[in-house]
Amino acid sequence: MRTLQKLTYLLFSVGLTFGVVAQENSYTFTLNEAKDFAINNNLTRKNAAIDVKIAKKKVWETTAQGLPQVSAGVDFQYILNDLPKLTLPGPDGQPTQIEVGEKANATYSITISQLIFNGPYIVGLQAAKAYKNLSENALVKTDQDIKANVTAGYLTVLLLQQTSEIMDSSVANLKRIAHDTEQLYQTGFADKTAVDQVKVSVSLLENSSAETKRQLSSSVKLLKLQLGLPDSANLTLSDNLTEMIEGFNPNIDNITFDPNRNIDLRILDNQINISKLQLKLNKSNFLPSVSAFVSFQRLHKEPLINFTPTALLGAKLTLPIFSSGMRLSKVQQAKLEVSKSINTYYQTLQNVEMGFADAKANLSVAWSKYETQKMNKELAKQVLDDVRTKYKNGLSSQVDVIQANDKYLQAVGNYLTAIVEVINAKVKLDKLTGNI
Repeated sequence: MRTLQKLTYLLFSVGLTFGVVAQENSYTFTLNEAKDFAINNNLTRKNAAIDVKIAKKKVWETTAQGLPQVSAGVDFQYILNDLPKLTLPGPDGQPTQIEVGEKANATYSITISQLIFNGPYIVGLQAAKAYKNLSENALVKTDQDIKANVTAGYLTVLLLQQTSEIMDSSVANLKRIAHDTEQLYQTGFADKTAVDQVKVSVSLLENSSAETKRQLSSSVKLLKLQLGLPDSANLTLSDNLTEMIEGFNPNIDNITFDPNRNIDLRILDNQINISKLQLKLNKSNFLPSVSAFVSFQRLHKEPLINFTPTALLGAKLTLPIFSSGMRLSKVQQAKLEVSKSINTYYQTLQNVEMGFADAKANLSVAWSKYETQKMNKELAKQVLDDVRTKYKNGLSSQVDVIQANDKYLQAVGNYLTAIVEVINAKVKLDKLTGNI
């Protein structure tokens, strides 16, 4: 019983580390349905999806910087001083004074500008797309983490449900034995010690059963949180635990490792590309920048003498000449950052490949333990049934039944512990291979 009680804590810790609506506020899910539901409703995932949309908008923002830019303006001015005057001969030959300009006037203008060549703009456009790819891979990683947590939580609930059912059945059986022993004691065929021994066994098992139910309730609440369901929702899991575990058999398929499917390596590959683009950006600062513009303007009041041009066409060339080695230093730093990101990628690749080999081996070992403990549980159940039959026929004592029941519960605890190890190994392996 102590073994089984420890198991409840183990099962609960697994849930912490890692259908369709039937009626209002009631949900029934297979594991795949639960994962799909979590992907659509988990708030962390929603934020990751928003980050992807922001990155896509950022790409267009950067692209638009190299497209034609149009602006319009209205300027108003009032000259406080007297206007200058020109003396010109009039029609009759007499000198005539003419004011130059207007005391109050407004200027209407429209300007169209176009970037012709700019190195940082070209690199920035590539970088915006690279950041979009990075955010998309971050979304994939979020999806995988959610699926892994839901898988562990889903299976933990099934395990605790099975554990609770087994313990409830054992409590009911021990209570019958306690009742029978009490009757024997009343008729003088059993002593007080036997009665007390059975009562203590029942009490210990009831405590373990209550603790398992508490852990089950907490695990269900955690799974609801992972799914994005309110705590008041009624949740039913429709998959069969035994069938699911049988599907984890590592001997069915030959599991291989593909670095392109590992999301952590894909994100590091994105970061290498971003480091290379940063290097290109710093190199592009040595290049000239060329832009052109055309401008149209007119005055609200046209003076008699107006020297203001109404249309302008121009170009601008900016050529970096000397920066005291600042631009060169930035290029050298960017090259070192590229080397660091490449080293990080290959170091992580080695760790992931080693982790894959360990996870694959751990799954095989865990599976062997599972098969052994499964047979051991079935054997312990058969022994318990035989002892119960003998007890009913008066061929064994209540002590024999209690001992056989304890051994059965111990076998069940070892069996469920083996299942936990299979789940942990399978989830870890699936995350490394991108098959979660």
